[in-house]
Amino acid sequence: MEKKRVSVQIEGRNYVVITPEDRAYVYEVADEVTECIRRAAQTGRNLDTRDCAVLAALDFCDDRNKAERKNKEVVEKADQIIRQSAELAKQCQDYKAKLAAAINENTNLTKRVKALEDQLRVMLKENEALKKNTDLKPLENQKKFEKAIRDKKTEKMMGYVPMRQYSLFEENDSDPKNNKKHGKN
Repeated sequence: MEKKRVSVQIEGRNYVVITPEDRAYVYEVADEVTECIRRAAQTGRNLDTRDCAVLAALDFCDDRNKAERKNKEVVEKADQIIRQSAELAKQCQDYKAKLAAAINENTNLTKRVKALEDQLRVMLKENEALKKNTDLKPLENQKKFEKAIRDKKTEKMMGYVPMRQYSLFEENDSDPKNNKKHGKN
């Protein structure tokens, strides 16, 4: 930026300021300095212009130091907010990834449930068809089987021993004892 010379008057004295700022800003600053010197002069003490200027300079330095401290605090808070924001952005990305994974898993599970529901519907239809096609014979056979099992259990409980029955009047050629009795040698 190009610097320029600006002439200002403070408490009756002329000063030349070399600055890149525009004239209106320099006049505004000069008016503020003049006002600060006048306030220092109104404190009731007998101060000359130089003392008032020094007090005004002290006020300006104090204000500047406080502003710098506050600025530093604001910058530190801003840095902290930026760090927290970065951490939150990372967490947000992690949650987005987890959400995307959960959505994918949910989609896959939904598809699997739909496939299982379709399979169940087919099986129910097949079951109904099988029920219609079957008659009572299997049920009768089941009853006969259950009766036979009950009968066997009853026989066992009664001490039933299966025996073979032979007749005395029949000849059995395969039995050698019978052949000796009847003279067949």
